[in-house]
Amino acid sequence: MKNKQNEYKNKTTDTNHITMTPFLSQKIKLLSLISIILVLYIHSGFHDYPNEIQGMPFNFKLQDFISGKIGRCAVPLFYAISGYLFFLNLNNKNILWAKIKKRIMTLVVPYIIAALFFPCFYIIVSLIPSTARFFNSESISTIFNLPVWNIFQSIFYDPLAFHLWFLRDLIIIVALSPLLYYIKNSSKKGEKILLIAIFLLNLCNIKYIPVYAMFWFLAGDVFLIKLENIKNIRYYIAFLLISTIELIYPSPIWSYFQIPIIALGVISIWNIYNRLVTNSFILKRHKWLYIACQFTFFIYLFHEPTLNIIRKLLIIILGHSSIGFAVNYLISPWIFTLLFVIIGFYFKKNLPKLYSICVGGR
Repeated sequence: MKNKQNEYKNKTTDTNHITMTPFLSQKIKLLSLISIILVLYIHSGFHDYPNEIQGMPFNFKLQDFISGKIGRCAVPLFYAISGYLFFLNLNNKNILWAKIKKRIMTLVVPYIIAALFFPCFYIIVSLIPSTARFFNSESISTIFNLPVWNIFQSIFYDPLAFHLWFLRDLIIIVALSPLLYYIKNSSKKGEKILLIAIFLLNLCNIKYIPVYAMFWFLAGDVFLIKLENIKNIRYYIAFLLISTIELIYPSPIWSYFQIPIIALGVISIWNIYNRLVTNSFILKRHKWLYIACQFTFFIYLFHEPTLNIIRKLLIIILGHSSIGFAVNYLISPWIFTLLFVIIGFYFKKNLPKLYSICVGGR
């Protein structure tokens, strides 16, 4: 029985060009939910200026460890999953163009909607008295004094909705995917040569080309499924040990080793899942977890500036103290996730067509 379960779990993992297994599909959904919560932690942090965590070293270390050390793996994992899914069963140019066309709906349309939502939300709430303290709206108030082209650029390329940089870079990568596909298939080792070249390009500052994101996107295609074969816990220990040393002894030198350190973190997250989740686990049998996994992208698109409201409301309740800020930081991503899963659920239920457009048909 155990051999059959392992066969189900690891079925066809010798190549990226496979049929998606139920185990892998569930894994991607659950790790995406975990990753978006880590992203919320990154954006839930407080800063060192009056009325926040000035002179509260414990809070800085807490935020740095969760957001800065563990959380830094979330976006690379998202890119790796995106790259794996994009190149999955991509065997010819017709499939390539079909995937690009599909992603116009799944990526570009949601990007435009979310980019417009951010300034529109600020404009609407600015009409409500006593709401200014819940928003950081200085940049919004001056944006419409700029020339038309600069307004357009500020909304859609260097988005005021700063969290959309991930989606923007993903769109650029998909636009460049025909070139990536050609180089990948130019020789037997084309994909590995391309990945090494992109890794080296990270040492340069190339404007308008998201080299860092492209590295993880391609790494997902080359290595993500191969991670199933990595079982040794030394990767987890190494990642936590290095992260702890970084926390205790911060230095600019660490920035030169970020990709290999994050790779250790991605390997750890990918394989800890296999240790915690049994082969018999069926996501659909866990109703609320199954529902939550459906709204990962919705949470990503619209968590700014709305997350800011949650954490600033909580600090009124919890108080401006070290404990208050720490508790706020720890619980606000979970409260926000619960709230937005409920909002997303009723949005999808009552306005299914509009919801589908907003999230690109997901």
